[in-house]
This record gives sequence, C-alpha cells and structure tokens, in this order.
Amino acid sequence: MKTKVASLTTVGFTLSLVFIGGAFGKAACGWLGERLGLLATVLTTEVGTAVAILSLLILPLRPYMILLPLLGIMLNGTSSVLYGTVPELVAPHRIERAFAIFYTGILGSSALAPVLYGRLGDSAGIIWAIVAAAITALAVVPLMLNLAPRLHAEDR
Repeated sequence: MKTKVASLTTVGFTLSLVFIGGAFGKAACGWLGERLGLLATVLTTEVGTAVAILSLLILPLRPYMILLPLLGIMLNGTSSVLYGTVPELVAPHRIERAFAIFYTGILGSSALAPVLYGRLGDSAGIIWAIVAAAITALAVVPLMLNLAPRLHAEDR
C-alpha cells in the first residue's frame, strides 16, 4: 500500500475488503468444494492465493482493491476446506488427536508467520516478504498432491 501511495483511510478500507471477502470465504469454498471436490478446491484456492498475492505487487491501486475481496475469500475459505481433510487422513479413533495436532500447527504458524515475514521484510525488503508469502501458499500444493491418494475418491 505504501508503494501505491494510499492514505491511511484507504489502507483501512482495503483491510476491510479482505475481511469482507473472508466472511464469504467459507460459503464460497464450501460451494466450490461440492462441485470440484476437496483436492481441486484446495489446489485452486492455494494457487489462486499465490497469484493474487503476487498480482498485488504489480497492480495499480484500483484493480488492487478489486482483487482484495477475492483474496480474502481464498484465504479464509481454503482453511475451512483444509479442516475437512483431517478426518479423511486418519483412522476414526484418532480424529481428536489429529485435530489437536492440526490446530496446534495452525496456531503456532499463525503466531510465528508475522515475526518471520516481518524479519524477512526488514532484512530483504517488503517485496521479498510478499513473494515468500506467495511461495508459502504454493507449498500446500505438493503436500496435497502427496496426500491425494489417501483422500476419498469422490473428494478428488
């Protein structure tokens, strides 16, 4: 936003756009999941997230702002779809433990990510921190492809 010479009000508004998109994310990705299946939905939204993040680097302010709700949809919706993979990957008697591990990982990485991206931004620049965030979104792709054989056939 700094490079786009946005005012403080505009920055606040753009954050609202991401949050508004996020509010619709669960419903949108649930709908998408029913039509495409779990694997295709996660792959689509994670690649879409990475592309949207990278697009923010080059877009002028107005198209940037139009893209933000879509980014919010993908960010929030993908997490909901990923939660659905947990029961698919473990034995029924281990679901509680799997969710405990999953949520611990989510909470830990949510706490650690701002620190790590902030340090990267401070040392290498904001552009590299943004690129790292996009790469992080893409890191889910090989993981999902590796887990695909363990997911139910109808979810792929």
